[in-house]
Amino acid sequence: MRKLFFLILIGIMLITGPLNPVMVHAFSEFQFSDVKKTDWFYPTVSKLVEKGYIGGYPDGTFKPQNNIRVSEFTKILISAIGYQVDVSKGGYWAEGYINKAKELGIIKDGEFNDYERYITRGEMARMIALAGESVKEKGISLDVPENYKEYASLITDYSTLNPDSQDIALKIFVSGIITGFPDGSFGFNKNATRAEACAILMRFLEKDQRRIPQLPADFSNTLYEEKQIPNATSVFEKRKNGLTTFSAEELKILLDEIYPGDNLTQKWIDTYPAEKLYEYFGQKYSDTFYDYIRTSEKIIDNSTVECDITVRLSDGGTKKHKVRLKIDDNQYWSVISDDIVQ
Repeated sequence: MRKLFFLILIGIMLITGPLNPVMVHAFSEFQFSDVKKTDWFYPTVSKLVEKGYIGGYPDGTFKPQNNIRVSEFTKILISAIGYQVDVSKGGYWAEGYINKAKELGIIKDGEFNDYERYITRGEMARMIALAGESVKEKGISLDVPENYKEYASLITDYSTLNPDSQDIALKIFVSGIITGFPDGSFGFNKNATRAEACAILMRFLEKDQRRIPQLPADFSNTLYEEKQIPNATSVFEKRKNGLTTFSAEELKILLDEIYPGDNLTQKWIDTYPAEKLYEYFGQKYSDTFYDYIRTSEKIIDNSTVECDITVRLSDGGTKKHKVRLKIDDNQYWSVISDDIVQ
């Protein structure tokens, strides 16, 4: 009887509308051929699939690196904030979700002329910000601090945005929902992959998943000018005296001395995979993960860096790791080994 019920359900789905990657496999056990438990996006994808907000494709894949479409993101967002929508029978599958988004003020009439095109990070940010306003009573909000405009200097492409986009990007950024790229840019007009969209949405829904940025320390009252290029001799004197904390300019001097002419050093500075490591350790330690501190690093070869990392846990405990990361031709870092040393 149970088998017959599922056969009838699948038959109804095939008759009433085209297969789409948001619905397919949403009711089945979470298992996709291209999603492994070691992937950084596994926790967020699995949670959203389990809740029925997103699904995979008929061939058993999730396609995490594919860009996400406007229609897909609209469906996921509307479902995630608690609205049940009847799927259009014989019409456009996403029509009900789009109409609900318009009703809630999340999408404006004429905002999109093609819901099957890829959505940008800026458009996602705008929709999330408006969704946060419409469901405050459900405990879902952005929690934007009053001084949020002071964080503008942390977004390197902030000046390239119009005032409306600047405000949206800042609010989403300071809320810890959408983080920037390694070069500090927000990437307002760049597309997002399905895996990235899942991570962004989970940060919106679950505040403990957010990556809240920190303002740089104010050195205006100190007796020296931090912005001056440091003297190399003074930097090495600090190191000799046991100092372990350096500014970015001082660190560059130390690295240039240790690895003269090494291109990988600059790549590591420019593309440091903070988000990758947060996701990696967040997955490894799950709910007990608080944050991590990089204590030392060294270049192994022309594409590999080894780091000593102390992971801080929510119960006050720590774990020390020796992690190796490798950079590929696309400037993407991957963890290739991880040894717990304490």
